[in-house]
Amino acid sequence: MSEQNGSPEGKAKLLIDKLLKGQNVYKFFADSMRKELLISGQTYDYWYEKFHIDIPVDNLTPALCRELGMKIMQMHQDATFYYAAATAKAQWLKRGSESTFNDKLFVIVQEHKAKGGRVPGQDTLKALASVGNEEFDSAHSLADIEVKFWRSILEHLAQCRRLVENASLTMSTELKYLSGGYNTGA
Repeated sequence: MSEQNGSPEGKAKLLIDKLLKGQNVYKFFADSMRKELLISGQTYDYWYEKFHIDIPVDNLTPALCRELGMKIMQMHQDATFYYAAATAKAQWLKRGSESTFNDKLFVIVQEHKAKGGRVPGQDTLKALASVGNEEFDSAHSLADIEVKFWRSILEHLAQCRRLVENASLTMSTELKYLSGGYNTGA
């Protein structure tokens, strides 16, 4: 059996088995995140529906490009507001977490000094001050996720806008050429 695991096929099988086990954990996590984790008060599925843009490449017209451009502009305004709010929340949580940590650190140092004992090393002090701060740390992590989510939505909208603009420009050039308004130099 050890010879089989040492062979390239055995190593590949072992790797695939580990990945498949991890896939189950990932699927459970991803499904739970989509349905349970709230971003700006709503689920991922809600935001997907709100910010999903279908660009029908088979039936794109200048009027539809104009309509899509306006829709994207409105979505961008909404997402910009949510991004700004998420950024502010993340900064407040970071400040609150740092303040709580520093307060605990100060109390620990003062307690050791009051007892006349030696103040623990910096790493030990950080570990002691971090105890009980898990909720703040988790909240701050969630706030960072929310900020990254809105940054990603804004990047998505910017890319959609560029695609619609490029399609509109291409159609405009085609229509101008087909109508004879484009000087070919001949």
